[in-house]
Amino acid sequence: MSIAVLRTYISRHKEEYAAKFNLKNKFQNEVQDEMQVTNLEKCQGELRASIVLEALAASGLRAIRYACEVDGIGQVLAIDKDKVCIEICKKNIILNGPATCSKVAAHLGDARVYMLTHPKEFDVVDLDPYGTPSIFLDSAVQSLVDGGLLMCTATDLAVLCGEDRDVCYSKYGSYPLKGKYCHEMALRILLACIESHANRYKRFIVPVLSVYMDYYIRVFVRVYTSPIAMKKTTLKLAYVYQCVACDSFHLQRIGRATTKVREKVRSELSSF
Repeated sequence: MSIAVLRTYISRHKEEYAAKFNLKNKFQNEVQDEMQVTNLEKCQGELRASIVLEALAASGLRAIRYACEVDGIGQVLAIDKDKVCIEICKKNIILNGPATCSKVAAHLGDARVYMLTHPKEFDVVDLDPYGTPSIFLDSAVQSLVDGGLLMCTATDLAVLCGEDRDVCYSKYGSYPLKGKYCHEMALRILLACIESHANRYKRFIVPVLSVYMDYYIRVFVRVYTSPIAMKKTTLKLAYVYQCVACDSFHLQRIGRATTKVREKVRSELSSF
């Protein structure tokens, strides 16, 4: 699943890059100055190969699969703070041949510190911790380039589904409700948590795929930078009112969009 999403993202990223820098074909009939044409050709550089960061790499299996099975990846960084895991990861990289060695690199260290010290550097960040990913989200959203892909897994499904609401609030900032929709609510709680971390840096997320499976949930989101779009986050959030006697529920949105009227128009309307 992750490989399929990653392939789709790289393909989509290439299309977006081509559309963004297709200036020469669009304006070639309008541009006459030779110097301007030269500048346009310089702007149309080749797309940089994607850089993938796998935090909590363990044996490096997923990082190796990304490098071997996904085209368009330039480098995969596998990070773990366990020395034994990094040694095993390096051995696995060597066992998979020189092609893998040229793409995959293993690093010993804390993934949070590494992401914080490399802001807006990675095209893809994969978070698959044991338990909650909340402690990694703040640094993860900062390390992604504009439009980058964040792949995040949460295995503490019992907490997200309402078994311990206080713990869920301390980790994700939301109180879950027990109901038939508990697994969908778990996905939405995780998405809202990622969005809240992104908003602190004038960024917002666009969900690509959200999956509940067995004992975990996994979401794929793209992270963009836009102060204007970030202000519309409240339009995507709501409070849930659950009936105690049946399965009926009601959603109350946190915010709503309004059109501001200029002072001049207000004065004209008040004169009538």
